[in-house]
Amino acid sequence: MEKKSSSGGHLQFSVQLAYEQQPQVAIDLVGFLFDCGGRLLQQRFADDNEFNFDLKECRYNPSFDQLRLFVAPATDRRILAISNVDELESYKAYEPIMTSITDGQVAIQPIPEYLSQFWLYCKCRVKGKVSKWFDEGNVWENKAVCNARVHICEIDPIIYWIQRIPDHIIARIPEAILKPERLPRIPDPIPDPPIFNRTPLAAVTTAIENPFHTISVQEERAQITSQLPELSSEIKQSLATGNLNIIRSTIVNNYTLFHPWFCFWPWWWPYFYRCKELAVVKTNAGGKFDTTITYNCFGDKPDIYIWVEYFINGEWTTVYKPPIPCYTHWDYQCGNDINITITDPRVPGDCCCNCGIGGEVVFVRTITEHTSVSHILQTNLSQPPPNQTVSYDRIGLTDASAGGDPMILVTTPDDYRRPFGGTPSFYIGFGNNLPNANITYYRWSYRKRADSDLTPVADSYKPLTPKGGTMHKGYDFIFVDSNGDNQIGANSIKLGPVSATNNDNLYRIPPKDPSPAFGTNPGENDPIWHEPIYNMNTLRFDSLALEGGDGLYEFKLELFDKDGNKLNNIPRSVFKIPQHDNAGFSRNAPDIYLEDPTGNVIAGGTADAFNMLMRFDNQGCMGDIYTVNVNGAPASLDCCGFVNYKPDGLEATLELTFKAIELNNFAVFSFNVSKGTCGSVPIANASGMVIDSASGYTLDSGIYSKDFTPSQLLSECYDNGEGKAAFAQNLHVYTMATNGKNRVDRDFHKTAAFALEP
Repeated sequence: MEKKSSSGGHLQFSVQLAYEQQPQVAIDLVGFLFDCGGRLLQQRFADDNEFNFDLKECRYNPSFDQLRLFVAPATDRRILAISNVDELESYKAYEPIMTSITDGQVAIQPIPEYLSQFWLYCKCRVKGKVSKWFDEGNVWENKAVCNARVHICEIDPIIYWIQRIPDHIIARIPEAILKPERLPRIPDPIPDPPIFNRTPLAAVTTAIENPFHTISVQEERAQITSQLPELSSEIKQSLATGNLNIIRSTIVNNYTLFHPWFCFWPWWWPYFYRCKELAVVKTNAGGKFDTTITYNCFGDKPDIYIWVEYFINGEWTTVYKPPIPCYTHWDYQCGNDINITITDPRVPGDCCCNCGIGGEVVFVRTITEHTSVSHILQTNLSQPPPNQTVSYDRIGLTDASAGGDPMILVTTPDDYRRPFGGTPSFYIGFGNNLPNANITYYRWSYRKRADSDLTPVADSYKPLTPKGGTMHKGYDFIFVDSNGDNQIGANSIKLGPVSATNNDNLYRIPPKDPSPAFGTNPGENDPIWHEPIYNMNTLRFDSLALEGGDGLYEFKLELFDKDGNKLNNIPRSVFKIPQHDNAGFSRNAPDIYLEDPTGNVIAGGTADAFNMLMRFDNQGCMGDIYTVNVNGAPASLDCCGFVNYKPDGLEATLELTFKAIELNNFAVFSFNVSKGTCGSVPIANASGMVIDSASGYTLDSGIYSKDFTPSQLLSECYDNGEGKAAFAQNLHVYTMATNGKNRVDRDFHKTAAFALEP
C-alpha cells in the first residue's frame, strides 16, 4: 500500500539501497525522482544507504506508478544541477524498477556491478601547452597562445553504451569495413605544422591541375586502405556473421583497432564516441593549462579529448577541434603534457612576461597583427619586380608576407611589393600610465594623397569610421553560479566613437585592467582584457569604404585630454614604432611619421600627431586562355579539340596566348602547361607580376603570347614529326593586397586543354 501523509495528500516513502558487489570504498549517492513526463520532482542524498522521499512540496500529486527513480554517484558536483533525464545519461545512472510501497518502503533490485564499477572515481592531472608558429620577419617562432579556452573531455567507454547504438548502424559496419569499395578519404585533421624556414606558414601552394592524370579505382582503394591497420581473420569472421550481438562484442573488444577505420566515416562519430566535458580552463601567459579531473577508476586510464576556443571578433570561436577518433589521447597517462599547435590564422601570439609597457607611451605596432609599421615604405622608390624590367613606385607598400600567399608571391625584406586592402586594423601598444587626465582619448583620421597611378590629389582629413560603426574591447571575468562555483563570463566595453566636451569621433584609451570606473558591471570579478593594452586593436575599418577608392592614403593618429581638447607639442618620445629588424622592440618615431616635429630622435622635441602612408588596391583579377594560334591564326578546332600542326604538310609555328590582368598591376600570375601524363612542359611555363613580360612571353595590353615549334611542345612525343599529344593549360592570377595579416583573395583561375596532331 502507498504511505500517505496525515492529510493523505502526498506520497512519502523510503528506498533501501544495496549493491550486487559492494564497492571497496564508500560512494556518496544521490537519487532523482521524475514523473512519467520527465519533470524532476525531488532530489535526495542517500543517508545510510537509504533515500527518503516526501512529495508534500509538489504542485500536484502524482500516483506511485507515474514515478521514475534514478540513482547516481554524487562525486561530480555538477550532477546536482541536473534537471532532466537526458542529462543523467553521461553519469551512468541506475534506473531501478520500483515495486509498490509496503509500510512506507519501496523495494528495488541491487545496483548492478556493471554500473557501480563505473562509480568509483579517481583523480587525474591534465596539463599541457597551446602554441602557434608565427613568421616574424622571415624567421619562424613558436609562440604561446594565452587566454585560450581549453575544453577537456573524456570519451565514455563504449562498453557502457554499445547496446544503445541502433541496430541499423551496427548492421552497416561489416560492409563498410570488409568491402571498402566506397571508402572515403580521411577527413583532414588539424595537424601540427612543421617548422618552415622563410616560407609563410599559411602559404597556399596551388596544385597544377592536369585533367589527363588519373588513377584506377583499384589504385585509389589501395592508397586509402594502406593507411589502415590489418584486421585478423577472427575479426573479419566475426563481422561477417551478420549477428548483431557478435558484431557489437567485436567492436568493444577491438575498439582501439577500429579507431582509424572510424576516422573515415564522420557520421559514425556521434554513435561511437561520446564526450563528457570534465573541465574548461584558460591558458596562462605561457600558453599552459593545468587542472585536475576525476574519472572512473574502473578499467583503463581516462581517454582525453581536447578542443580549443579563442575570443575572436567579440565571441568565443572554435579554433581547434580535430576528429575525435584520431586525436583522442587514449589511456592518457596522468600528468603527461598534451601540447597543441593551433594553425587558425585568426589566433594571435602576443603573450607577455610582465604584461605591460611603462610610462605614457603610444607604440604604433602593426597593421592587423602581422605587418610591422616600420615595414611600410614612406618614401618614393622606383624599381622593377624580380626578374622583370618595368619599374613602379613602391611608396606606401609593404614587404610583409601574408597568410594565403601562393609560392610564386615571394616576399623579401625591403622589397616593398604589395599594397593593402580588405579590412585592416591599427594595432597600438599603450603605456601602463595611460589613460590619465592629460592623455585620455585617441582619434584616427585619413586623407587621400594620390590616385592609384600616384597622380596627386587634394584632400582634407576625415574621421576614419570603424567597420560596424563602433569599436568595443572585450574582457573575461569570473562570476559565481547558483551552485557556488566560479565560472568564466565575457563582456565588452565601447571605446568609441564618443564625444567629449570639445571634440567628436574620439576613442577611449583603456586602462591596463578593466575596472568598474571604465565600465565593468557588479559581480564581474577579476576582469582581464582579451587583448592587453600593450598590443591591442584600436580601430578596424573597411578599406572599400575609403572615400576616393584605390590609391595612396595618409592616416593620422591624434591624442586628446580628458575634456576632448586636441593635444599639440606632445613630447616626440611618446610616439614609438617597431625596430625595422626586430618588431618586438620599439624606437622613437622618426620625423617622417610625425606631424610638425621639432628637435630630433636623439635630442628630443615635440610633435602634434602621428602620420603614416599606406597604399590601397581592392581590384580583382581577370584572365583567360585563348585558342592556340597556328601560323598566326586561331586553329580551327572542332568539338574534338585537336590542333593540326602540319597544315599543308609543313610544320607550323604554334602560339600560346593567355590574359592576366589586375587594373592596378598588383597581381602575380602562374601559367603552366602539362602534357598527357608526362608532366609539365617547362619551356611553355611562365610566372611573374602582371606589370611586365615574363619567361619569354610578350605582354601587350594584358595579353601574353609566345611562339613554339611543334617539337618544343611535343618533346618526347614528337616521333619525327608524326607524334601527337594532349595538353592542359592552367592559369592562376593572384591578388597581392594584404589586410596586414592575410592576403585579400580576389583571384582568377582557369584550365583549358588542346591536343596536337600532324
